[in-house]
Amino acid sequence: MMRGFLVVAALGTVMFGGLASAQTMEKVKVATSFVGLWDTSQPNFCKDRGEFAKAGLDVEVTSTRGGSENVQAVIAGGMDIGYSPGINAAMAAYARGSKIKIVGSEFKGQNDTFFFVPADSPIKTIDDIKGKSVAFPRPGGASEALLISLKKDRNIDFKTVATGGLDATFTMAMTKQVDVGYAFPPSVLDSVESGKVRIVFSGDDVPSQRALTGRVNIASVNFLQNRRPVAVKFFELLDRCIDWAYRNLDESAKWYAALNRVSPSVGAKALTFYKRDMLVFGPVSGMTEVMTAAVEGNFLEKPLTAEQIRDMTDIVFTTGK
Repeated sequence: MMRGFLVVAALGTVMFGGLASAQTMEKVKVATSFVGLWDTSQPNFCKDRGEFAKAGLDVEVTSTRGGSENVQAVIAGGMDIGYSPGINAAMAAYARGSKIKIVGSEFKGQNDTFFFVPADSPIKTIDDIKGKSVAFPRPGGASEALLISLKKDRNIDFKTVATGGLDATFTMAMTKQVDVGYAFPPSVLDSVESGKVRIVFSGDDVPSQRALTGRVNIASVNFLQNRRPVAVKFFELLDRCIDWAYRNLDESAKWYAALNRVSPSVGAKALTFYKRDMLVFGPVSGMTEVMTAAVEGNFLEKPLTAEQIRDMTDIVFTTGK
């Protein structure tokens, strides 16, 4: 009889222990920009590997179509964290009174953004885009900031056109609706290899942007006030997942290729655009320069004050610390 009681008690412990464990899972809603980019897909990668679940986080990832849409998802209250919107979009939202915080940098520089033309285009170099139309995703994103800086750095004038998603942009470029298309790896790389299109320039060709934080992570003020330890845990886990991804590039490239439905060789090529030190969480790099560019690009009416920057920024985790 006693033995039967112990067995029942043990089963009860397992059942209720399992229930307690399930109840301690913390829900985190994350909006990320453009699932399919290597850096912005890291929450998906970490989730697919089961690392969040192992640590007690139930992470829901929703893909948005760029900076302003990402920020709006957090402002509207549906998302706790906005992963990888352009810093201009985040600062503009804060300046308008939105209850968000920049909780850290996400991507330094813009080496993953490149601009292409059809093979038969007369455009051969950056200087040839003078007076032409150049695509970017949506207002407020890092790609628009890159083009604004290019105009300034090179003293060259061209028309910027918001073309939306990658597929639509490729179609518009190939049908000459826009002179220069934009893309992020691995998109369009197969067409580059086949000679269908040519890359004219990339983010590294804009010197002033190389060391600056182009994309950030944001969170709602309410989420930080009420569940800050969860935010810290999320970014700590994600940083470890990114470390693992760079230690296991062959496996990462296969996952990335499958995510984007491209060949393993194209997936591997895409990862060469990204260095580990570009994917860093922590303080914004070059805030003064970033803010100056935001004013020149009409994202901000005037520079934020030192007090506003402090209020807007709440770094929850720093890579390497």
